[in-house]
Amino acid sequence: MTQYGKRTVQFSVTPEEAPGLVRRIGEQMADGVITLEGRSIEIDGFESIGISLKRTGDKLRARVKVKFPKRPGEVGDAGEVGSDADDSDGDDD
Repeated sequence: MTQYGKRTVQFSVTPEEAPGLVRRIGEQMADGVITLEGRSIEIDGFESIGISLKRTGDKLRARVKVKFPKRPGEVGDAGEVGSDADDSDGDDD
């Protein structure tokens, strides 16, 4: 199945859980499906996978974002076909 757009999962983890989380994501990538917080993302055909960990007090905010190609002919905000201008999640990637 061809996928388009992006899928993002965000959740809190402790600093001690972070290394195991990254290791688990790597192992799941080898199987072609990342499952986090009850959500599964098939990664076949992905363009990029980003793992972000940001401190929020004594916890970390974990975010895993999987980007897939734009739909053929899809136009971004800047009017360019296939541009990343429509990255509306507020991050700097």
